[in-house]
Amino acid sequence: MKENYLITIDGVIEYPDDEESISLTTVGSYYMRGGKHYICYKESESTGFEDCTTTVKAWDDGVSITRFLGGKSSSNLTIQKGAVNLCNYETMIGPLVLDINGVNVNNSLDEKGGSLSFEYSLNSGGLFISDNRVNVTVKEIQ
Repeated sequence: MKENYLITIDGVIEYPDDEESISLTTVGSYYMRGGKHYICYKESESTGFEDCTTTVKAWDDGVSITRFLGGKSSSNLTIQKGAVNLCNYETMIGPLVLDINGVNVNNSLDEKGGSLSFEYSLNSGGLFISDNRVNVTVKEIQ
């Protein structure tokens, strides 16, 4: 698969007493299959997921994010507007079960790229972890 797309990801994580911004610009691949949009890229050290390949799958009202490390899925988050999904999330100290409460999904992707934004909150064991906002832009490299 050709990595001929410029992918920009900007995120904001709001913790109870803090806020963190994350930004990544990289090259990757983008395609459509079965009415869903797929954005694939390699993570960097700056995101904390060095050596991972990430696939973002988007549809009308949902997004799934799967990280692969060494060819195996290490985590899979599903965000759907108005729904709560459970996720097993691998950490350095072992797996963590997260509740992902989908707040909003705006998908403006088409055959050539476009933008995707989504918002969700994370909880674990009934405890609030963070509110998250993510904006993804996909542009073909000419």
